[in-house]
Amino acid sequence: MVKKININQLRKGMFVCGTDRKWIDTPFFRTKFLISSDKQINTLKEYCQTVSIDTGKGIDVDKPAETDIIDSGGSAATEMRSRAEENDSAYPVNCIVELQTGELAVVVQGHSQVPQSPLVKVITNPQKQLLFQERLLDLANEQQNQIKIVRVLASDEPIIELLKMFVELEKT
Repeated sequence: MVKKININQLRKGMFVCGTDRKWIDTPFFRTKFLISSDKQINTLKEYCQTVSIDTGKGIDVDKPAETDIIDSGGSAATEMRSRAEENDSAYPVNCIVELQTGELAVVVQGHSQVPQSPLVKVITNPQKQLLFQERLLDLANEQQNQIKIVRVLASDEPIIELLKMFVELEKT
């Protein structure tokens, strides 16, 4: 459901799908996006008085903020959160994450003792070019645990669509 809210009600985890300004008059790359940082909120406050949020793709005004998992996939986001809670892992299997190195990786397996450090399969280099040979990286391993996940990629990000297309091409 889309609803218009005062800019002061905006919080992390809300999905913005419109503003009271023309998109071209704001510094944002996209017209619709998930609020994942205080910087985004502060920037919106500089430009807007009200925003429209989609409660099907993000949290509502009266819901607690979701800070561990960031995704804008609506029902997919809800499913991802519940799967992560069931597995005692912060990142569900098969979600795509960006590492602090800039590389993209797919979560292969969670760790119940170290939920923020799953086993991942690195699929791109820092320039987001697909790797010819993917490599496994155990973020819970003492030698590799200095590498952290910086975010979960939203299902509507362009790189996700490109990766899906590549996977489909590989199958043929």
